Amino acid sequence: MIAFLRLIRIQNLLIIAFTQYMVRFCLILPFIKVESPYYELQLSELQFFLLVLSTVMIAAAGYIINDYFDVKIDKVNKPERMVIDKGIKRRVAMGAHSVINVVALLIALGVSYSIGYWKLALIHFICTAGLWFYSTSFKRQFLIGNIVIALFTALVPLTVGIYELLLIYKNYLPLDESLNLGFAWRWVIGISFFAFVTTLLREIIKDMEDYEGDLEYGCYTLPIALGIKTSKVIVSFIAVFTMAAIGIIQYQNLKLQDPISFFYFLIAIQVPLVFLIYRISTASEKKHFKTAGNTAKLVMFLGVCYLFVAYYYLHK
Repeated sequence: MIAFLRLIRIQNLLIIAFTQYMVRFCLILPFIKVESPYYELQLSELQFFLLVLSTVMIAAAGYIINDYFDVKIDKVNKPERMVIDKGIKRRVAMGAHSVINVVALLIALGVSYSIGYWKLALIHFICTAGLWFYSTSFKRQFLIGNIVIALFTALVPLTVGIYELLLIYKNYLPLDESLNLGFAWRWVIGISFFAFVTTLLREIIKDMEDYEGDLEYGCYTLPIALGIKTSKVIVSFIAVFTMAAIGIIQYQNLKLQDPISFFYFLIAIQVPLVFLIYRISTASEKKHFKTAGNTAKLVMFLGVCYLFVAYYYLHK
C-alpha cells in the first residue's frame, strides 16, 4: 500500500483536491454572494466531490504511466525513489493505470451529464490522452512536455470555474439579466495562469535535475538542447516575470489599502522566488536543483493558500 501511495504521489493528489475545494469555497462562493446573498453554488456536494475525485484519479493515473515508461531513466536519475520494478510490478502498474483512468472518465461523464453539459467531460478525456502522450513522447521533446504539464496544472483551478460559473450563469441569468461574474472569472483565470507559470518553472528545473538520465536515453529537453547555463537564465527570467506580475498586484493592494495581501505576497511569494533565483543561479549539484524545484512547489502551494486571505476580504 505504501509503495502504491508513493507511485501515485499521494501528497500531490491531496494538493490538487485542496486547490479545487479552495477555488470553490474561498473564491467562487464568496464572489456570487457579493452579487446576491440569495445565490448558491449549483453543483451539489456529491457532484463536486465526484468532479474532484475524477481530477485526482486522472492525475494519479498520469503519475503511474509516467513512472512506467521512465523505469530506465529513473534508474539513473532517482534510483532511490523508484517504485515500479521494486515495490510494484509493471503489469500491476499498467493495470492500475487503465482501471483508474476508465473509472475517472466514467465519473466525469456522469457528473457532466447530470448537469446537462456532457461535453465538459471532454476536458477529462483530453487530460487523460495528453498525459499518455506526455509520458510516451512529449516529455522527451523540446519544451513541449513542460508546456503540456503546465497547461494541465492550470486546468485544476480552471475546471472548477468552468463547471461552477457556467451553471450559475445558466440558472440565474434568466432571473437577473444584470448578473456579472466577470470579476470571479478574472480571479479564476489569474490563479490558473499563476499555476501555469510556476509549474513551467518547476518542470524546467526538474529537467535540469534529471539531465544525466535524460541525456543518456536520448531525450531532447530544454537543458539538453540549450545547455544548463541557458536554462538557468530562462528559469530566472520566468521567476522575475512572476515577481513583476505579483508586484503589480501588490501595488494595487496598497492602493486599495490592503496591507495583509501586500505582505502575504511579499513573504510567501516574492521572498521564496528570490531564494529560488539565487539557488538556481549558483546550482552545481543535483541537490541544488532539487531544492530549487521544491521551492517552486512551495510557491505554488502558498499561492493557493492566499485564497484564505481573499475569502477574508470578500466577507468583510
